[in-house]
Amino acid sequence: MDELVKIFLEESEDEIRELETGLMRLEEDSGDEDTINRVFRAAHTIKGSAGLVGFEEVSNYTHTIESILDRIRKKELTVTKALVSSLLGGVDFLKRMISAEVEGSPVDSNEVEEALKHIKRFLGMKGVSRDAQGKAVEATGKTPEKVYLITMKFRPDILSTGQDPLMLIRELMDMGEIIESRAFTEDIPGFYELQPTTCYTSWEIVLKTSRPISEINNVFIFVMDENEISIHDISSQYKNGVDLSLAEKPIGEILVEKGIVRETDVIEALREHKTTGQALVEKGKVSRETVEKMALAQSESRKVAKATTIRVDTDKLDRLMNLVGEMVISVARVSQCANEITDASVSKSLTAATASLERISRDLQEQVMRVRMVPVEGTFNRFKRVVRDMSFELGKKIEIKMSGTETELDKNVIEQISDPLKHMIRNSIDHGIESPEGRRRKGKPETGTIWLKAYQREGNIYIEISDDGRGIDKAKVLAKAVEKGIAEPGRSYTDKEIYEMLFAPGLSTADRVSELSGRGVGMDVVKRNIEELRGTVEISSEENKGSTFKVKLPLTLAIIDGMMIRVGSEILTIPLAMIDKSVRPSRTEIKTVEGKGELVDIRGDYLPLVRLYDLFRIPSEKTDPTEALVVVLHGAENRFGILVDDVLGQTQAVIKSIDKNFKKIEGTSGATILGNGRVSLILDVHGIEKMAFVGSAM
Repeated sequence: MDELVKIFLEESEDEIRELETGLMRLEEDSGDEDTINRVFRAAHTIKGSAGLVGFEEVSNYTHTIESILDRIRKKELTVTKALVSSLLGGVDFLKRMISAEVEGSPVDSNEVEEALKHIKRFLGMKGVSRDAQGKAVEATGKTPEKVYLITMKFRPDILSTGQDPLMLIRELMDMGEIIESRAFTEDIPGFYELQPTTCYTSWEIVLKTSRPISEINNVFIFVMDENEISIHDISSQYKNGVDLSLAEKPIGEILVEKGIVRETDVIEALREHKTTGQALVEKGKVSRETVEKMALAQSESRKVAKATTIRVDTDKLDRLMNLVGEMVISVARVSQCANEITDASVSKSLTAATASLERISRDLQEQVMRVRMVPVEGTFNRFKRVVRDMSFELGKKIEIKMSGTETELDKNVIEQISDPLKHMIRNSIDHGIESPEGRRRKGKPETGTIWLKAYQREGNIYIEISDDGRGIDKAKVLAKAVEKGIAEPGRSYTDKEIYEMLFAPGLSTADRVSELSGRGVGMDVVKRNIEELRGTVEISSEENKGSTFKVKLPLTLAIIDGMMIRVGSEILTIPLAMIDKSVRPSRTEIKTVEGKGELVDIRGDYLPLVRLYDLFRIPSEKTDPTEALVVVLHGAENRFGILVDDVLGQTQAVIKSIDKNFKKIEGTSGATILGNGRVSLILDVHGIEKMAFVGSAM
């Protein structure tokens, strides 16, 4: 320690000289940013080094000087002669404090308090008071406290640069309360490979503080660029110091997140008919006290979470959503009326008012939609039991992994997608994952894996169910399809076409009929249920590597952004997410295939052309593609174009079911009411694709 104090004394003399020189230079040129940064770094270095050698009063006093310099740096404080004089006086007092500490007779705390009071007026503070231990504390009034997650991963040679990670953690401790800290020690080598000057550890700190985030950033000012430092405001996750995220998590997951046990330990414990915590304690993976501590934290989190939420009947949410939908329709009607007014001044005023009303209605719609959105985590977690029970019944070893569980989806969609997902998981367990012996023969681990993955992209939710099993036997599927009359003997099919046959009614490749599979009932229902949600399902597979079912779903079923088109006298609506572009082709861009079908050349890409008026038997004004418009759509299989008379513009479409009062109209997914009160059918792009191409030669 004596050696460290000696080094500190030499270093502080240089830094204090830098401080004095810089402050005097600022008096002459207050806008010199290079000088401002130099004096700030000097104060920061003294503060850190003083803390390292245990000179806490020196460190705290220098922190105040540093905070004033930070205000100058941010242009919150103007450099004046009085300010420079006060800071120079503060530097003189700092020199006195350092000398006194080195000699072992620190300056009296009352004298330090007076010196602090003199310079703290430049921070806009009301003075200082004492805490229970007699230390000087700031009396700045009540400042809202926030909670930050601070992640620190340092370069291995940081210790040789003179920086000490523990010193930075001590600085954070001085700024508030460290609610939680976690050190990652996995990279520490064995004793004989250990290098004393190498930093192997990284940290996660949860800090509760009333200090601004700029001050937290200042702690890492000299290490931010060359190390991985991240600071995130997670205040919304905490209430009264309690982590709300623990409320819905099982004990095993909490222990894994805290780094107390490994995920494999929890999976092994789940196989026993005991609570996860009890099984882990009995196996010696964690102490009983730790489990009880986590259980208490979970209980407190649940109490706080319960106090901050309210249960709402789903019927009320549905009615609220219907009212929002009616309001969207009414706003569209008002907007339509505003456009029809001939008086320019009245029209302008009314248009501005309706534009504001449209913004409000859209914001209200988004808020109501958020209330209806729930994470997929609850649905995913229910499948753990399915995997556990089926793997036990079939004598297989299977673990389930999940990602993207925080992804949110409309509650109605989640309710309706649960059964199709369960059926696909059962298929993966029964048909995909091999027995432990079969996996060993193939050089695979005895334990198979099923992955559940959810993510949002381009206004849609994607859910993937993957396994590392045997994959799909394409030859077997094709043989069964030929046997059932679904496929033609001798015809060549692509992998995608073969996988699509799995969704045909009555097709099964199981060798025996059981309660789990083999009756050919299910996959056709799975696809139909997903398509009723305006979604799609795709299959990809690789022999002995596994299979993936990829489900694409809309975020909500209630309101969509649509594009209005006209065919003859009919106004139709297409979901905006399904549209690629619209073009008016030239004569040379229209091609025919053996006189049976039409193609349109879109920049060298030949797409099938569907005449919508023919498909729906609607009298049309424009039958010549060069006079009409071609709207290019994203189908389930490929892109294709539809011929329309005109494109009228974008709208918010409130989806109304017509099945209850009228028969199902093929190629449509519902209807919406336009601003003028007319009913517009909403086109089902996948349905149109089937109507136009299934069974055709194209």
